[in-house]
Amino acid sequence: MKNTIHIAATRTATAMTATAMIGVLSLVQGLLILIPTIVLGQAIGWPGSLGDPAPVALPRLLEHASAVRLGYGAYLLLSMLFVVTITILARLSRGQTMASLMPFIVSFAMASTMFRTIGIIRWLIPMPQLATSWASATTDQERYAISVAFDMLNAYGGTIGEVLGVSLFAAIALVLLCFAAFKDRLFPTWLVGFGMIATLALIATTSEIVGIDPGAIVAVLSTTLIQFWFMAVGVWLLIRSTKQPVTVS
Repeated sequence: MKNTIHIAATRTATAMTATAMIGVLSLVQGLLILIPTIVLGQAIGWPGSLGDPAPVALPRLLEHASAVRLGYGAYLLLSMLFVVTITILARLSRGQTMASLMPFIVSFAMASTMFRTIGIIRWLIPMPQLATSWASATTDQERYAISVAFDMLNAYGGTIGEVLGVSLFAAIALVLLCFAAFKDRLFPTWLVGFGMIATLALIATTSEIVGIDPGAIVAVLSTTLIQFWFMAVGVWLLIRSTKQPVTVS
């Protein structure tokens, strides 16, 4: 009898620890957005600066090179953690709906992470190289060629990174996760509703694909809501870990 009680207590303690750790992971996932927001916001006016032309953006990249590396490095880490956090959150449910949708949730989360990283890398490697070339250019023709390369790279990386990675694929992964969590009663209704609202804001930013500029405010709002959702999940799991822990299946 004592052994049985001891085993049950051990399992409960393990479940509490696991739930708390997942809560911390989700909380970190949400809070990481503060680094690029503060660092890049103060240095280059991010994310509004994403639409600036080469004559404005490139000299500023050189002037704030360290801040750019730090800010976008944190954003890269956040993006790489996205698929990890989504997958672990999905595995909290042992319900049939989550089991059925798991391959799709993980696939879209992985696509989101992959496309995000492609978009972010442009600011860590090729754009600084273009900025160096811009600074050493001596003729208008050279700067025109650099400006054209900048515009093409920014349009390509922005569409892949922000529109497809940050918005579309992330929204699909999250809406599937929230739907399954609702059906399996993993998350409370308010948390599922919050997630659905956040995904709708993300989907709104994909209007750029059809030539409609959603504006910087919509982009900032959608990203902020998603990060707040991760924070809310993290806090909820931390509180849950002290009451009725859940375990990863």
